[in-house]
Amino acid sequence: MINGKDLFWNPFFPLFLWLQDYLNNKMRKSLVFTIISLLFLNIAHSQDEGIIINIPEKVKAGNEFLLIVSFPKNHMTGVSRLRLQLPNGFTAMAKKTENADFKFEDQKASFQWLSFPTDQVVEVSMGVSVVSTIEGYFVLRGVANWIQNNEPVKTDLYPQIITVLPGDKSEEELNNSFEKTKFSFEEFNSEGVACIRQVPYENNGEVIVNLLVSKGDLNKYGKIQETIPPGYRVENIKSQNAIFVFNDKQHVVKYMWMSMPEKPKFVVSYKLIPTENVDKLSPFLIYGTFYYADNNKTLTTDIQERGIELTEGKE
Repeated sequence: MINGKDLFWNPFFPLFLWLQDYLNNKMRKSLVFTIISLLFLNIAHSQDEGIIINIPEKVKAGNEFLLIVSFPKNHMTGVSRLRLQLPNGFTAMAKKTENADFKFEDQKASFQWLSFPTDQVVEVSMGVSVVSTIEGYFVLRGVANWIQNNEPVKTDLYPQIITVLPGDKSEEELNNSFEKTKFSFEEFNSEGVACIRQVPYENNGEVIVNLLVSKGDLNKYGKIQETIPPGYRVENIKSQNAIFVFNDKQHVVKYMWMSMPEKPKFVVSYKLIPTENVDKLSPFLIYGTFYYADNNKTLTTDIQERGIELTEGKE
């Protein structure tokens, strides 16, 4: 889980997110939006094309691959951190750290430097093992943080896609393993805040996406944001009194609450309707984040895709 204190210290950041979603493209170019942005955001945040993640295009389930991250000379300075988000079923072990402290927990691999190496090209690596019970397309994402001119900087790394091919297990063994990982709405328990996505499924030519939020003690601001594949229209099915927004140009789906529902667990759903612009040769990938406010901090947790059954009426 990424602590929002590292990213968005301002207690009014949830209000900014809500306002941002309502400002149309014309207003975003206006002085109003500029003033709001300066008031609420003081951290550089962009996609970093200088830091490069190198992984193979394919790996067999049950095998290990090498992940290498390369930094240009003097790209980061001082206290710095690289954090990589791995899909469920992937585990990491450090290979080359360049004097960084390495940690892997909650599907996040972190390299932490008290002083980032200077005057050299920096390269870190780790061995990533893949369990034998998964296959398909998976996304690896990363983020880097450092201090520049006494200001904190956060930059996203370009997401990487890896294809996991079936391993050496028989089809019957794989099916049995998958069945053991499935669980129901009622069986899902989380001590803290969590948001998971049921594996999307097709229904009459449309793709149904169900999301389960386990909110813990939250009662204020909450937001789900998902990036979907291009070429689909989106219609809301179930919003739980959230504000529903779909940005067609950015392929982004959003559910926003200024006050969270009272139920400790609830489901929101939307459907993807294919258009003639769907690229059938590209992998079907959805990735998302759940934002929430806790003690005047904005925190985030990545939405994990799991083998859960989220059917109508089980709320």
